[in-house]
Amino acid sequence: MPSDGKFAAAGAALAAIVLGACALTHLQTPAINAESVQLTEVALDEQRFIVHVHVDNPNDRALPIKSVSCTLQLADVEVGRGESAAPFAVPPHGDTDFDMLVTTNFAASMPNLLRRVIQRGNLPEYHLSGWVNPDHALLPPIPFTKSGQIRLQ
Repeated sequence: MPSDGKFAAAGAALAAIVLGACALTHLQTPAINAESVQLTEVALDEQRFIVHVHVDNPNDRALPIKSVSCTLQLADVEVGRGESAAPFAVPPHGDTDFDMLVTTNFAASMPNLLRRVIQRGNLPEYHLSGWVNPDHALLPPIPFTKSGQIRLQ
């Protein structure tokens, strides 16, 4: 009879795993919004932008984020890439903000764009697109996009 107890315990554990897996499949996709892109440093060989991203988690459990990556375009030309510094988690039914550093090199990748920026005296519009990579097997990478005018700080 002791083996019946082991089967019952194994059956209960299997049921708990199946029910837990079912609950995990009901995760809702978080809302991702690139709030702003700010130019923070300008030099001939390197420019630095801070991208402020907001993540809103509609789920009743924390959402672990493994990484975030993005591509920055100016005047429809890719000029830089960025990624998050470290993993983080968004609390259940909560939100969080984080900043990403995007580094570009206009002089090497975009001599014509650099000349245009200097001649016109203002910066062209940007387009930022990227992916938030949840640290969860059942959630695929989540895209985000943002376009607008770069703000000087």
